[in-house]
Amino acid sequence: MLDLLGMLAKSEVDFVLVGGLAVALRGYARFTVDVDVVLAMDAANLRKFIAAAKQAGLHPSIPVPMESLAQSDLIEQWHREKGMLAFSLRTADTVPLVLDVLIKPVVPYAELRQQATLLDVGELPIAVASIEHLIAMKTGTGRSKDQIDIDELRKIQANNE
Repeated sequence: MLDLLGMLAKSEVDFVLVGGLAVALRGYARFTVDVDVVLAMDAANLRKFIAAAKQAGLHPSIPVPMESLAQSDLIEQWHREKGMLAFSLRTADTVPLVLDVLIKPVVPYAELRQQATLLDVGELPIAVASIEHLIAMKTGTGRSKDQIDIDELRKIQANNE
């Protein structure tokens, strides 16, 4: 996972880390099996992301070309008609590395990026969503693991005040 984040950063992909790995980097050590990101969805950034994802050996989980991610009308249709929340990519390994690109995050990219903190992951600074935004993104999902994350993030937030 850290290699993947490093490759995205070295490829100058504009993204914010969210999800379980972001929660762990914020101070609540928890297990996660995927990497969740929100991308700047402009054409140049998507080209960089697609090239980096291909270099990492990632492929869409659904049978479509990776370039589909850059087709905003298609992504909007999948979200509207199929309830798609993330464009999921994975390696072909026996235990695959999974990267989920959130396509309709609760908190818009610009807001996430503005309040993100650069945290050192290995030797590279990675933009990690703020605790407030992580809580917002996990609120109302109905998943027990998200409620646990929210509770732990609130404790971390209280300790930092």
